[in-house]
Amino acid sequence: MNNEILFLIAQLKDAFEGEPWFGRPALKLLGEVTEDIAFQKPNGQHSIVELIWHMINWKEFAINCLRPGNEKNLQLFEQNDWRNLDHSNKDLFQDGIKKLQLAQEELVNILQVQQDDILENDVPGRTYSFRKLLHGVVQHDIYHLGQIAYIKKLLGK
Repeated sequence: MNNEILFLIAQLKDAFEGEPWFGRPALKLLGEVTEDIAFQKPNGQHSIVELIWHMINWKEFAINCLRPGNEKNLQLFEQNDWRNLDHSNKDLFQDGIKKLQLAQEELVNILQVQQDDILENDVPGRTYSFRKLLHGVVQHDIYHLGQIAYIKKLLGK
């Protein structure tokens, strides 16, 4: 049985578009963010747009690691993490939401064909297992959704 994989899929879906215990799911929360707020960097910290692209990067990292023979250079993901974004390019916000949604769907689709035993395997080029990575992706999303909700509340009018 794939009980843990099914649990991970349910957690990913719940946090992204379901009814999570912690509050609004990603799609609902991001739908409430205005473009004006999305590009602001409160106190010089990360903008919501930067948080979105950071979340995309690590979902894509997990996707890449789960595809045998398709491993991109892991350093590419590290280089793209917290990359400088051109905040004058207002398309980054909506494009980021779309790309985040595509990455979410792709990760769920890949997990749907996995067996629980993959969770014991180490992630290529890392010292941790797929279990730690995939539970970490769920935790990572929730963490950054909390930041997005806070920024929205802080800067909202």
